[in-house]
Amino acid sequence: MFWSRQIMPPKEKEILEALAWMCEQYLSRGNGLLDHKAMHAGELAIEVLASYGFVKSDIQGDRWTEEGLLLLEGS
Repeated sequence: MFWSRQIMPPKEKEILEALAWMCEQYLSRGNGLLDHKAMHAGELAIEVLASYGFVKSDIQGDRWTEEGLLLLEGS
């Protein structure tokens, strides 16, 4: 499910921003790459963000999409 920021309810956007920042802080490997570090909670968080189109799978792991980077910027 890919959501447009324009139609996303404010509370849902707030929750997803918090989840995105937690992933960026605790799962980031730099250069936009995320590593769930074999933690089930990390896997679930990345799956949720991917279901909204904020993260995509990459050969090296998972990576922020343009939409994900905009979410982190608060745009």
